[in-house]
Amino acid sequence: MENPITSADERYKELMAELKSSRDNLTEIQTKQLDLALELEYGQPYFKVKHFIGNAQVSAYAKYKQFLLELRSREEVIENFLMNIAKQEAQIEIIEEELKLETSPARVRLKEFELITNKNDLIKIHRRLKQAYEDRQNFLDALEDMYKTGEAYLPDGTDLADAVKDPKLSHELETQHWRQRLGKQAALDIIAMGRIGTGNMEAISQMDEEDAVSALTIAMDWSTRVNKALGQIENNVIQEIESRKGFTLGLQERPDVKEIE
Repeated sequence: MENPITSADERYKELMAELKSSRDNLTEIQTKQLDLALELEYGQPYFKVKHFIGNAQVSAYAKYKQFLLELRSREEVIENFLMNIAKQEAQIEIIEEELKLETSPARVRLKEFELITNKNDLIKIHRRLKQAYEDRQNFLDALEDMYKTGEAYLPDGTDLADAVKDPKLSHELETQHWRQRLGKQAALDIIAMGRIGTGNMEAISQMDEEDAVSALTIAMDWSTRVNKALGQIENNVIQEIESRKGFTLGLQERPDVKEIE
C-alpha cells in the first residue's frame, strides 16, 4: 500500500516543478530563501507541544487527555485535507477534459487559467497536509514519551488509556485535577498580588467544601514554597553580585549562562 505521506510529497514536487513561479532577476541567496520559505515547517514545534501544551496541564491525567484531544484534531484535519485533495484532483481532471473539447481560443485561455488556479490550490493543500502530518507526529511522540517516562501510568500502575475510559476513575481524576488547577492558579495570584483574585476565588467557592479546602491548601502550600525559593535565590544572587569587584547588567558575562551552540 502506498504511503500517503510519500505520495503526497511526490505529487507536491511534481506540481511545484510544473507551476513554479519565475525566479528571474533573483540572486542565488534570494532564490534559496524563497525555497526555504516554501519548504520550512511552520507547525507546532515539539518543544512547544511538550512544555506549553502538555506541561500547561497540572496533572498527568489532564496532560494525557489534552494530547489525545490535540491528536484527534490533527487526525481530522488530515482526513479533511485528503478528501479535499481527491476532490481537487477530480476537478482538475474535469477541466482538462473540457479543455480538450473546447474550440474557442478565448475559452481555451480561460480554461487554462482555471486549470492553473486549481493546480495552485492543490499545491497549497499538499503543503498543509505535510504540515498536518508533522503536527500529528509531534503529539504522537509526546504521548509516547509519557509512556517512556512512566507518566502515562497512575501510581498503582493503571494505564491512563484505561483510566480515561473508566467513568468512576475519570471522575476521581477530574476532581483531583480541578483541585490542583484552581489551587495552582490561586497560588499564582498570591505570588503576584498577595491575595487570591476574584475569578479564582469565585471558581473555588463553586466547589464542594472538601474540594475548596483542598484547593486553598494547595494554593497556600505552593505559593509559600515558591516565595521561599525566590527568597533563597534572591539571597544567592545578592551575595554573588556583592562578591564581584565590578558591576554589570550584562547577562552574557554570568559564568552559568552559556551560548547556544
